[in-house]
Amino acid sequence: MEQLTNLVVSEGELGNIARVLGRLALDTRASHVLLLDKSGQLIATQGAVGQRDLIALGALLAGAFSSSRHVAQILGESDFRHILQQGVHESIDTSLIGEQWLLVVVFDKQTHIGLVKVLARKAAEELERVLQRVRGAGTQAREAVVNVQFRSSVENTIDLLFQD
Repeated sequence: MEQLTNLVVSEGELGNIARVLGRLALDTRASHVLLLDKSGQLIATQGAVGQRDLIALGALLAGAFSSSRHVAQILGESDFRHILQQGVHESIDTSLIGEQWLLVVVFDKQTHIGLVKVLARKAAEELERVLQRVRGAGTQAREAVVNVQFRSSVENTIDLLFQD
């Protein structure tokens, strides 16, 4: 079962993510570019506003990606890291970033698939660096909170032991 990510993204890193997604959307003329957790949780998006239910789209795409990984196992592949879904009017390119996130590009038939693949791969590499920094910063923040809570708990216990 997929684990939900508990990410806390700083404003600066969210700006970095938005910059990468925005550049990808512009260069591919995508209607939407999404950054998802593998569980389908929407982390960031760029593109047309209000056109679609992006939360539902993200959850469905994450489910499709998970299904494709199981298909890979049945075929004896280690996994599939990339899915292309082609429609008459629009297509969707989904690629795995690291082992935890998905980059989704929704584009129309006027955009060449090869261009999307190349630019998405470049964006995924950049996003992986940003997301690793975010994950590292989140771990440090959680450790600091745990240390403070533990210290406070110990002090309270000592106070209770030696009170009159």
